[in-house]
Amino acid sequence: MIFQFLVALERCFEMQEGQSVYIERFGDVSVIGDGDAIQIESKYYKRDLSDLDENVWNTISNWIDSSFPLEKFSSLVLLTTQKVGKRSKWNGWNEKSFSERKTILDEIRRKRTKSEIIKKIFEKVFSPDNSSRLKDIAKKLTLDYLPNDNVSYYNKLRDIHGSHLPKIQRERYINALYGYIISPHAIENNWEIKYADFNKEEIEFSKKLQENTTIFPDKIKLADIDANKYTESPFVQKIKDIEYDEVLPEAVSDYAHTAQMIIQEIKISPTIKSSYDEYEENLERKYKTRYRKACRNCGEDEIINKSQDLYDDIMLSDDGTFHTYKAIPSYFHSGVMHILAEDNPEVVWKLKIKENE
Repeated sequence: MIFQFLVALERCFEMQEGQSVYIERFGDVSVIGDGDAIQIESKYYKRDLSDLDENVWNTISNWIDSSFPLEKFSSLVLLTTQKVGKRSKWNGWNEKSFSERKTILDEIRRKRTKSEIIKKIFEKVFSPDNSSRLKDIAKKLTLDYLPNDNVSYYNKLRDIHGSHLPKIQRERYINALYGYIISPHAIENNWEIKYADFNKEEIEFSKKLQENTTIFPDKIKLADIDANKYTESPFVQKIKDIEYDEVLPEAVSDYAHTAQMIIQEIKISPTIKSSYDEYEENLERKYKTRYRKACRNCGEDEIINKSQDLYDDIMLSDDGTFHTYKAIPSYFHSGVMHILAEDNPEVVWKLKIKENE
């Protein structure tokens, strides 16, 4: 069922004005409205699709039944995670002519099978009474292969259709719209999702998530940070200047994780980046005030100890937030300070007593 609803959700995203997506109305998923009407049967299986595969023949059997409105649809799609076997007669079906397709069906029908299920389906499908409907199905049938499991299919929809949102919100966006199409409201509406209704939900969810991105993105997990890579970095040298080597592992980790977060999450959005730039300027301004104050209260024999105190005080400080985030994690705040120390020669930790200025 998960696969079927993901298929339905993708078709909702692809809908054009005047169309509706139906779930479980005529089959798994239907797209009806202005333009061609499409009926989609979705099958989630791992084995290769063979000549006598029950998924194909069950689907054809359902379509050949007189209760199915065959005339309503211009296209019948079997969307399956099954790859067509190289020796299967279904191979290349979509490119075959109508006469070639009839030949393929006849050749499969003549195959011997021990399956009582297939035998019973064949009796129905190849009945003279259903010959006209079978020809119609042969003309309209398309086999569509989707090489995704549920997780990768979900991730694909999230990354493609949520690409206009910050990464932190894309999963919430897809989850919200997935929930919308399977909600009691949708079911009570005969499981018809209209273009106008779905489009409205898309816009409202997007706006809400863009305006209310209040949770800071999860910390990016970086494995095997090479501390040696940063040995000559200015931010590391400035920590060494105050003889505070014990904080170097944490400083390097905070710097690396923050720099990566800025690249992956902050800079991709002009709005967030602009707010971040203000946050960085604010940190630098507060640093300069604290540095001046520390210098005024520092004696000649206290420079190293007082410099380490300044470093700790700034790393422990909570200097506000940016964008719409409610809070900034401490590693990110510290990382931004190290980035400032890396890029700005005037951001240092070692204090200067007033007499030597």
